Amino acid sequence: MNKYVYTDKQLNELNQGPNVYSVNTEFAQRKENRTNIVTAKSDNELKKGETNTITTSDGQEFRVIATKSDPGTGFDGLAVAPMVNGKPDYKSVSVIAAGTDPGSSTKIDISTALVERDTSLSPQYFVADRFVKEIMDDPRYEVSHLSGYSQGSYMLKVGAKYHIPTTTFNAWFYYLSLSNDEKAFIDKNPAMFIDYRRKSDNVVVINDFNHPEWFNKSFLKMPDTIYWLDGTSHNIDDWEFDPVTGQVVDGKGGKPLISGVYRAYANSLREMAHYKDLKSKWSSGGISSSEEIYLDAAQGSILSSSMATAARTGADEVSALAKNANQELQEIWSKIDFTSYTALAPYEVESLFASQGITQAQFIDTFQAETDQIVAKMNAPAQAFEQLDKQLQGVIEKTVATDTQFAKEFRQWKAEM
Repeated sequence: MNKYVYTDKQLNELNQGPNVYSVNTEFAQRKENRTNIVTAKSDNELKKGETNTITTSDGQEFRVIATKSDPGTGFDGLAVAPMVNGKPDYKSVSVIAAGTDPGSSTKIDISTALVERDTSLSPQYFVADRFVKEIMDDPRYEVSHLSGYSQGSYMLKVGAKYHIPTTTFNAWFYYLSLSNDEKAFIDKNPAMFIDYRRKSDNVVVINDFNHPEWFNKSFLKMPDTIYWLDGTSHNIDDWEFDPVTGQVVDGKGGKPLISGVYRAYANSLREMAHYKDLKSKWSSGGISSSEEIYLDAAQGSILSSSMATAARTGADEVSALAKNANQELQEIWSKIDFTSYTALAPYEVESLFASQGITQAQFIDTFQAETDQIVAKMNAPAQAFEQLDKQLQGVIEKTVATDTQFAKEFRQWKAEM
């Protein structure tokens, strides 16, 4: 099955108040908020004022599978699984850590952020680390993405530790807090880590200067994970997104900074990182011939499924772009009012437009035929990759099944991956 690819907009909205912050009952019931309490309860356990489902503005539903609210540090977090074909995709779980809550009556949340500024690491990090590890250790789930806003951006460190793709917004985060191994992993796999920042963020500037020119003159080299945009706002809901792909756009040409295909690539890096960890573990005691078959099968499984996911993601993006372009063109045509020209009859106006080649057939139908052709061209290789993946997975299963115990271990590994 292809891995679910989260968009920037979905992750951003999961980081907002009515969602991750609302796992905290006090926040949800605060007079200025008045929102449902977000919980991981089953449907038949829900009470009035509670919800276990989050729906983002694009209509995508996410089932809440776990929540954590720690009064000792102010940490609030949740884990969600996207609903795919009516069922939760537990192999594509995303864990979100809330940013600082200025309205917290205890002010613990703000003090932990200040501690991070002085010590390079928020006390909330340790709670977040345990929360992510608990979900990772649950055989039902696979954590495929992490995200956080502001102080919650210590999720970058969690992601580097467990080799999980991570996206953050307005990061209040010291890269100096990374261990040598974590820093080395990020340096080798920068595509897995996306740190969206505004150059003149009026809050983060207090933490680490937060500007590409000043950053390099401070205490560390600017990492390749930071994506800079103009602006001063620190608000999570002030980011702009491409209406078709849901990715963050630059403030100039309105173009997405990162495509969904790039995220699919990041997912493949995550799986390959786990593969390398497994191979390294086995190598210490020497790799048997059976284990060699296992490792070859595992690598083949990752590569084929990753290619299929990337191809399908690209095809879906092109299809969405074509649909949007066709709708916009139809709207332009519908605004032409042939009756508004009083000197000529409507049919005469239409004839005049047609004499210059501007007809519905030429203006709309031809364009739509071309976009349909492009979509078909993109869809064909995506289907081919999916078919190839299916065939390869079948061959891999037959190869591994020569050893009953080995086959059991391989299927368990695939379920975990």
